[in-house]
Amino acid sequence: MLKSIRAEQAALGMYVHSFAGGWLSHPLWRSRLLISSNEELERIRSSSSEIVIDTAKGCDVATARPIQTPISPRSTRASGRFGRADQARATELAQRSKAVVNAMFADCRLGKGVPTNDILAVVDDIADSLNNIAAFISVTRLKAQDDQTYTNSVAVCALMISLARELGYPAAAVRDLGMAGLLHDVGKSTISQDILLKAGPLNEAETIEMRRHPTQGYDILAATTGLPPVALDVCLHHHERLDGLGYPFGLKAEAISTATRMASICDVYDAITSIRPYAPGKSPLEAVTEMETAEGHFDRALLFQFMGSIGVYPAGKLVRILGDRLAVTLPHNHNGIGPVFRTFYSTVDTRFLRHQDVILTEDLADGTTVIAEDPGSWFSEPWATMAARIMAGDRSV
Repeated sequence: MLKSIRAEQAALGMYVHSFAGGWLSHPLWRSRLLISSNEELERIRSSSSEIVIDTAKGCDVATARPIQTPISPRSTRASGRFGRADQARATELAQRSKAVVNAMFADCRLGKGVPTNDILAVVDDIADSLNNIAAFISVTRLKAQDDQTYTNSVAVCALMISLARELGYPAAAVRDLGMAGLLHDVGKSTISQDILLKAGPLNEAETIEMRRHPTQGYDILAATTGLPPVALDVCLHHHERLDGLGYPFGLKAEAISTATRMASICDVYDAITSIRPYAPGKSPLEAVTEMETAEGHFDRALLFQFMGSIGVYPAGKLVRILGDRLAVTLPHNHNGIGPVFRTFYSTVDTRFLRHQDVILTEDLADGTTVIAEDPGSWFSEPWATMAARIMAGDRSV
C-alpha cells in the first residue's frame, strides 16, 4: 500500500517508493529503496519535503522501528543524475582530498614519508561520501597539468572503494583498497617535474625514468609503519599486465593479485576519461568499450564488475539479469536513466521471450546481480548478428 508522508517521518525499515519533486530532487542515487542506514535516513530527512512509502514492502509510520539490514554492495553504484548540491559537495571533497595528497607528495620529496593518519582520513571521507560516485568522479575528470597526479590518486581511491563494494568486500577491506588506490602513484614524488608535467610523449630516457616510480613508491611505503600490505602490493605492481607485457617485473596473470588487477582497471579508466589542458578525455562509455577490447591487459571478469560499479556497459553485451533472463545491453542514452537491458530469453524454460526493456536503477530490485554470459554457450548464431537484430527490435529473435 502506498502512503504519502512527510520526509521528517521517515524511519529505518521503511521502503521508499518515490520522492517529491521527481528524479532531479531526490537525495539518493536510486528512487526506490529500503532505508537501511542512518546515513540514508539523514539524507532523506534533510533533502526532501515529502516521500511516498510502500507499507507492503517495509514499515508503516506506526510500526517503524530500528532494524539491522545489510547495505547492498550496489548502494553506491554510479548514477548519471546528480544536482548542484551533489556537485558542490563532490567538488569540496575532491579539492580537500587533493590538497592532502599534494602535501603528502611534498613530504615524500623531502624524505618525511607518508602521513598515515591524514591519508586514512581522506579515504574515510571519500568512502562516507560515495552515495553518488558519478558526481565525485565527474569533478575529478578535469585535471590541471600541475595537479593531475594528485587528482588521479583521489579518483583511483574512489573507484577502488566503489569496485570493492560492488564485489561485496567487508568494510575493512574496502578501506584498505581505498588506501591502496590513494597511494598507488606515491613513487612519482621521486620523478622530475619536467617529466611529470611534460605534455607530449616521453623519450626513451624519460620513459625509463618514469617506469622507476612503482619501485620507488614501494620503498617509500615499506619505510612507513601502519600501512596495509595491499597498499604496497598495488603500488609496486599496478603497471603489470596479464599478458606479461607490463612493468617493472613483467609478471603474468597468475602472479598478479586481485587487488592489483582492480587498481589497474581503475587507474587506466581514470586516465582515459581525464580531461587535460592538452587532451580531451573520452566518455565513460568510450573508455569501458576501449578497455574491453584491449587484449591481455585487464581481468575481464573484474572489468565487467567495474562496469557495474560505475553503471556503464557497452552496447551489445550478453548478460543474465533477474535470475533467469538473458538480455542484451542497449546503446547508451543521454537522459541519465541508463543502463538499459533488453530481455529476450528464459534460461529456465530455454525459450525466446517477448522483448522487455529493463532499466537497472528502476526496474531491478536492489542487489540484483548482472552477470556476463558467453554467447557461444547459448546460441549457434553469431552473437554480433543476433545482438544487432535484438537491439533493432526484431521480434523474431
